[in-house]
Amino acid sequence: MLVLTAADVRRAFPLSDAVDLMRSTMVAHGRGEVFQPARVVLQPPALEGSVWLKPASVQGDAGGLGVKVLTIFPGNQHRGLEVIQAFVALLDPVTGVLLALLEGGVVTELRTAATSAAATDLLATPGAGDLAIIGAGVQARSHLLAMAEVRELRRTRLWNRTEERALEFVRWAESHDFGVEVCRTVQSAVDGADLICSVTSSTDPLIDGDWISPGTHLNAVGAFHRDGRELCSNLVRTAAVFAVDSREGAFANAGDMLIPLAEGALAESFDPPELGELLVGARAGRTAKDQITVFESLGLAIQDVAAAASIVARAQREGVGIVIDFS
Repeated sequence: MLVLTAADVRRAFPLSDAVDLMRSTMVAHGRGEVFQPARVVLQPPALEGSVWLKPASVQGDAGGLGVKVLTIFPGNQHRGLEVIQAFVALLDPVTGVLLALLEGGVVTELRTAATSAAATDLLATPGAGDLAIIGAGVQARSHLLAMAEVRELRRTRLWNRTEERALEFVRWAESHDFGVEVCRTVQSAVDGADLICSVTSSTDPLIDGDWISPGTHLNAVGAFHRDGRELCSNLVRTAAVFAVDSREGAFANAGDMLIPLAEGALAESFDPPELGELLVGARAGRTAKDQITVFESLGLAIQDVAAAASIVARAQREGVGIVIDFS
């Protein structure tokens, strides 16, 4: 069995490869070439956290069989640990033998940003390159790199609640040859932008539709539960395309969509297209330059498993990781 640390995963999964792989994975999703049962959440009353099991199978060249195990323990912030912990177990699709264990945090980070990049490449205008990033955490960093994979960035602005973390982001960005302007408000960050990545943990809406320029594409990444959102209802209502990675997941957990539905800002018949459907041409994407488009990202187990299969294959070729006898 191969064991891959966070550093091993990052080495074996460059974003240029990740974007192509997530595009292929979502195409497979659009064609019905995946199997992804509902996630199982274990949360006994005595447990001060929750355990999430997310199995999946993907056919074809981008395929794999496995399960992601994710834990959310809020008390970890007082223990000096990350609140979210994760690993991905990759299985042999013929024998069921455990092939590899991968640190799941970096897998999640990179496949999330890569999927946003695939959506951006499809939905953003060809000349888009004025980027606003809302939030300054791990996903902000990976999204800056991912956006640069699919568009030539002319300008990057950043807003974050705390200045200290925003300045840390600026220093990191400079070390990767990106210049970033820190803005005092969300409105000043998104003013005139034609690409926006919202990657916060906010439970209250941050981005008002009145601030968004015609033709803008927005990736909404941070809100992943039904009671939290990053987008105001007027933005969701005015978007010409509001795409999701999975309708099943969105109707269960996407507060950015569910709260406007509950408010009556969206019709009860609202039927958002899935990214896979857009990629295979089953549903229409952007049809005019001045349309506002949104991609609501919740994350799918098929993305984790396809990423794990690709990472393991490259790690084996390059001798990355530790092999242990698990028998």
